[in-house]
Formats: sequence, structure tokens, C-alpha cells
Amino acid sequence: MTPFDVLHEVKRRTAEAVVSQSGLAHDGLRRHLREMLAGESTAEGALMQEAVIEGAHPFVTAKKTMQDLSGSLLHPDLISALDSLPVDHDYRFPRTRRPFLHQAEAWRLLADKVPQSVLVTSGTGSGKTECFLLPILSDLAAQGGSPREPLQGVQAIMLYPLNALIESQRERLSAWTKPFSGKLRFCLYNGDLPKDAKESDRRRTPEQVIDRTQLRASPPPVLVTNVTMLEYMLARAEDQPILD
Repeated sequence: MTPFDVLHEVKRRTAEAVVSQSGLAHDGLRRHLREMLAGESTAEGALMQEAVIEGAHPFVTAKKTMQDLSGSLLHPDLISALDSLPVDHDYRFPRTRRPFLHQAEAWRLLADKVPQSVLVTSGTGSGKTECFLLPILSDLAAQGGSPREPLQGVQAIMLYPLNALIESQRERLSAWTKPFSGKLRFCLYNGDLPKDAKESDRRRTPEQVIDRTQLRASPPPVLVTNVTMLEYMLARAEDQPILD
């Protein structure tokens, strides 16, 4: 089934659903309404406009592979962690992959010894999250201490306007931090975060802080939240340990 076939079927079924819910008994009127709603022009009463087809050029890739960037722009341990995921994993970054040029350029700027702000504008699916998240994880991976001793204290705050966007980072962050066996941790802090969790659940996901008690007692280096929760953290005494 082609995309156009799918669109046609969606239009047909949507029109049929509307007609069925209308309660009309006249066959001729039902047929006319069905044809109008499933038509091609919204100006003539169609429910859906025709698809707009836009040609898009592929994103430019960098000349160097992830392995080439190991030790210069990104920490070798992070490169290994990204490469260690299963071959079919959505968030795997194999050593042989060449990142997009805008990703490599963002990493170069953020890896500079002089702090710089970076604004990335690129199309959907071009890996904008990787532009800022991988340098964060690289910096955390470079910090000393025991390989299995969790890093303490919030060092990076990722702000998202919607809870759905916060939740969308769970799988990505878990995949990229799990290979560090609890040293690199994160927390998705919104109104849904429970006050307490079972110790068995905590041990099951050492890379993620899953309750508020744990968050306040042992803040992780990466905190994903929204503006409202950030305001609460700055104002509520009980949340003060998170940002201390």
C-alpha cells in the first residue's frame, strides 16, 4: 500500500464515520455527503486537504567517523557505549558512522575550552538532540572517580515545554547511560514522578533516578524537566538539595 493509498483510505473511512454518526436516513443525501467529505478540495467540503509533497535533500555528513572523533571531540568511553548497543537498536551510534556535519560542528564548539553558546536549526530527524546531549555525556564520562561510583549533583538541565517531550527522552538517555553501570545517571522530573519507589525498582535501573526521595538525596548529573518544575525547585525548601 503506497502512502497515497493510505491517505485515500483514511479520507474514505473518516467520511464514512461522519456519515454513520449523522443519523441521516436518506440514501441519496448520505451518498452525496460521503462523496463531498471524501473529496479532494476542502473549499468544496472535503474533510482533508490533498497531501503536499516537498522534496528534501539529505543532510550533509561529516568527513570523520565517530571513531575518528574519539578522544578529540567525544570521550572514548562514550564512543564505546554508543557502539555497544545491539545492531538493530534505534539509538546505536556505531564507530564507523559518520555523523551529520551540523552535529560534528556543534560538538566542536561545545568541546572548546572557552564556553560557547550554540544554536542549532535543522530539519526533523537530523539529530538535533545529539548535538547537545552527546557533549554533556562526554563531559560526564571524562570526570574522574570510580567507574561505578555515581556522579553526584546536577550539572546539566534539559528543559522541555511538554511532559510528552520529557518522557520521549527516557529510552534515549537510558540506552546511552546504562553502559556506565550507574556512574552516569538522569532523572525525568515532572509532576508524575512518585515520592518513593521500591528499592528493587531502583536497582533495576541504576542509570535513572525514579522517585523524588532518591532525587533529593542523590541528585543525578542530568536533570530533564520543565519550566514549572524548575520554578518549584528554586522556591520549595524540600527541593533545595536538588540544585545545591
